[in-house]
Amino acid sequence: MDSPELHALTDQLDELRALVAGLDDGDFARPTRCPGWTVAELVAHCEGMLLRLVRENAQPVSVAAEIDRVGYYRYEPHEPRDDADPEKTFAEVVRDRVIDEVGGRSGDELRASLEAAIVGAIEGAREIPAARVIRRSGHPPITYGEFVASRHLEFGVHTMDVADAVGEPERVAPASAVIITGMLDALLGAPLPATLEWDATTYILTGTGRRSITSREQAVLGGLAERFPLLE
Repeated sequence: MDSPELHALTDQLDELRALVAGLDDGDFARPTRCPGWTVAELVAHCEGMLLRLVRENAQPVSVAAEIDRVGYYRYEPHEPRDDADPEKTFAEVVRDRVIDEVGGRSGDELRASLEAAIVGAIEGAREIPAARVIRRSGHPPITYGEFVASRHLEFGVHTMDVADAVGEPERVAPASAVIITGMLDALLGAPLPATLEWDATTYILTGTGRRSITSREQAVLGGLAERFPLLE
């Protein structure tokens, strides 16, 4: 595929790459605002998403797409959680997988693996048709192009999560921010009041529950305030 969404994802992954390249070994052990996750685990999580983007999450299925990039985040995964422990939530299963993915690797090893995963994902995605229908684990079928678009939210937010953990400025690449805020607008189901004056970073952090709404913002939003966070 060759699309604006893939070009924008390349820019966002460059932001993540540059941020992780500047971390020292101690930074990888820092806790993040994602409960129970260290920087190392978030980096490994991003690496895993990139690997799956052109492997198991790129396999074609012979059915019609049922959701798009917004529908992906409206859907609650419902597959069995864990054969060994059916009581585990989807989030807990992901957390366990990420611990395994870190595998005791050093900061240098995580940096190198992330770099290789970014290069492989971008090159691999270019060879996959945007119209291909795939099935992400636990979700209805979606076209590959729409699935790639949905990844902006994951990589944009986790780039900011890492930045927050190590005291760096939180930012999302401009083209990626447009895609993410467009999804948030659709999830909200109404335009933000013009007087709110949120920039993209504030909107993304608030929409994903990483920032609380102030009393002034609540007054401006009115009934829309009850819809936040739009996803967690």
